[in-house]
Amino acid sequence: MICSLNEIEALTRKAARGGGMSWGLAEETGKAVRWLSHYGLPGLGLLAELLRRNDGTPYRDLAPERSGEVLRARSGPLCPIIAGALICDRADDLKEGAALRLEEVAVPLLLAPFASEAARAAGVSVALAWRGMSLILDGGAPQIDGDEAALHVAKAGSVELLPADPRTPGVIRTRSGRHVTSETYRTLESFAYRTYAPATDASRAGAGAERESD
Repeated sequence: MICSLNEIEALTRKAARGGGMSWGLAEETGKAVRWLSHYGLPGLGLLAELLRRNDGTPYRDLAPERSGEVLRARSGPLCPIIAGALICDRADDLKEGAALRLEEVAVPLLLAPFASEAARAAGVSVALAWRGMSLILDGGAPQIDGDEAALHVAKAGSVELLPADPRTPGVIRTRSGRHVTSETYRTLESFAYRTYAPATDASRAGAGAERESD
């Protein structure tokens, strides 16, 4: 089926919350998947994969730990939504030409909206690169260099965020980013449905479940 961007944002926001993210991260998730869908990129299916992967995993195990210019999770693959929020906070560093490497990242394409927003805020162009492919980002439509199969990977061993020369602007591709399979829709709906059910100890322990101070 084809969904509107408003439907996509609402569904993915609720699904992220149902998957255990704080409301703040869930809001960011909805905006991120909307951005990907607007540009014809496969955000819906990748979010479903991320929520299945992280279901029941404590926030502290998914959040990035920094060692120099490298970010990695305490345990298992790094969550791109949590890491993406940190990238947005580093916009000033991008203006100074700083680079960043992220190790063992789940569904790395979900980092792109955050990197794009950080690049826009800094007034620079950046490259988000993994598995021989780069996305050139400046706040507008992304430009893809390399093998587009990398867009769909469920995990990347290393992702780099680097300064980039401005390129020819990318294009809004097709309606493909707003297409959702029945399986993906059911998965996202099942997570979203949890927002209507009474909270349990298990649901509170999910990925990104309210930071310890919340």
